[in-house]
Amino acid sequence: MNNPNLIGTMKRVLFLLSILMLMLAACNTSNKVVDEQRTEAIKSLLESRQFVVMVGSMRPLTAPTTPVSQGHKMILRDGMVTCYLPYAGSGQNVGYGASGYKAMNFSSAILDYKVEYPKSDRARITFRVDNGDDNYRFHVEVFMNGKTTIDVDPRGRDAISYSGMIHGMEILN
Repeated sequence: MNNPNLIGTMKRVLFLLSILMLMLAACNTSNKVVDEQRTEAIKSLLESRQFVVMVGSMRPLTAPTTPVSQGHKMILRDGMVTCYLPYAGSGQNVGYGASGYKAMNFSSAILDYKVEYPKSDRARITFRVDNGDDNYRFHVEVFMNGKTTIDVDPRGRDAISYSGMIHGMEILN
């Protein structure tokens, strides 16, 4: 039992395990700092009402989730929302043809903007828009890792959801 080789090997293993534990603790602390910085940056974007959501997929009310081409986005800036979003669904009392019907491609003033934090890992934004063709209710869920879902409930047509990532305004440059 008093084998010097076994005792020396055990000491080395314990030493290596101690170093590994210290490294893991340091990585965990570093990840926490990065996560806290990202959370604060996202909260700042939401409170400033100056951000872009780059959309990667859409989910119509009666169809499966579909990827969308690059360039589709929702921009909030200076009290306005600008949408460049695809739409699939049916509508009631919707303009047609030469009326200038805008679907989900419009820029309009934001009404009743509200940010809530129902859980520590997400924020919920709600606002309304009246673009002349339709009234919309937006429900935007922003997770603190940047993933974002946009649920749009138009008055005159089927609801639709989008998924994407939130960014600062610098992405537009």
